[in-house]
Amino acid sequence: MRTAALPAVAILSVLVSACSADGVGSCTSSSECAAGQVCTDGRCVPRSDVDGGGGLDGGRRDGSATADAGDASCGGEGVPIDYRPPNVLVVFDRSCSMRRQLDGVAFGTGPDDPTTRWNVAREAIVSLVRGYEARVFWGLMAFPDPREGCGMPVDAEVLPGPMNAAAIEAELLRDQIQPFGLCGPDNTDTTTQPRDTPTVNALTSAMALPALSDPMRPSFALLVTDGGVSCGVSTAELTTLAASFDAAGIPLAVVGFATGAMEATLEALAASGGLPNPAGPPSYFVAESRADLDAIFDSIAERVVSCDLTLTSTPPDGAALYVYANDMEVVEDPANGWTYDRASNTVSLNGETCSRLRRGDIRRISVSVGCAPVMCIPADEVCNGLDDDCDDAIDEDCLL
Repeated sequence: MRTAALPAVAILSVLVSACSADGVGSCTSSSECAAGQVCTDGRCVPRSDVDGGGGLDGGRRDGSATADAGDASCGGEGVPIDYRPPNVLVVFDRSCSMRRQLDGVAFGTGPDDPTTRWNVAREAIVSLVRGYEARVFWGLMAFPDPREGCGMPVDAEVLPGPMNAAAIEAELLRDQIQPFGLCGPDNTDTTTQPRDTPTVNALTSAMALPALSDPMRPSFALLVTDGGVSCGVSTAELTTLAASFDAAGIPLAVVGFATGAMEATLEALAASGGLPNPAGPPSYFVAESRADLDAIFDSIAERVVSCDLTLTSTPPDGAALYVYANDMEVVEDPANGWTYDRASNTVSLNGETCSRLRRGDIRRISVSVGCAPVMCIPADEVCNGLDDDCDDAIDEDCLL
């Protein structure tokens, strides 16, 4: 089994009821504490189950009233929960044909020409990785460059990892990566860059990246191309290659600008890659504008970022279960709250709560079994887009 290069398991606050009946120290019962406090482990501590008006928040998942002060504020022991942002590698076609305008075959004037496939795709990718930076380990592989002809391996510019948006944007803005300065004006120059589009070589190199075989987190690949695949590759070979991604547990999504003659190429990759367009046919995502790309990228991001939190300790039957986001209770609700599946021992965030997690709006998550949590329980800070150590900073130590 391969070992992950970075910590991948987030320690989120999960409390298991462990109330003490014989507290010692500054208090022996909650009656000795000030208003808004409760006696816990011999100390008066703030109650977390009191709202701004002095009332009790929420209730038990079994429908009974919230526990009294002594029960609701009992001490607990932290239990790990898996929260693993996925690896997503963007495999980006930067061949000469990406200089063409979206609505025709004419070439644009340069990399900043907003009518070109290159510019529209570049800007949409930057927006995507910035928008989901807290929830995805992004990587970038652009192909080809002057060294990458048919049969040649393709290098990744940015390996999948945490907080990579700035690095990816910097790569996509480099003069050396954009196709205009490297391709001949009439697409016949073969001295500075091959006219070929070695998509198969890029995908083969992508699947071999150790980061995408990390057993500690899910991985995905996203191919963004204008559809051309050269180097004498047949449709059957494309289907086999795409199926190997799915078999390896690296679902592949395909976004294409071109239609017509390129449809068979894109369909062969997308139909077998494991992450087809749910609104298809076709199995690939068709992009005809920047708005199309933004919508497509958002839909793919929502599919790869999970809102499921697996508990490592199974709650007893009938035990009360509480879920907190940013230290505020989330109601049990299949539409916009949370639900618990005992078979998989998973708490799932639903609807708008899930959307908030995917956007990065939720900085802390805690789940308690048996009683409401008293406060955030600090754990080691890891790279997951969450505040694990309860200091109101996210992932501040994970890159050191």
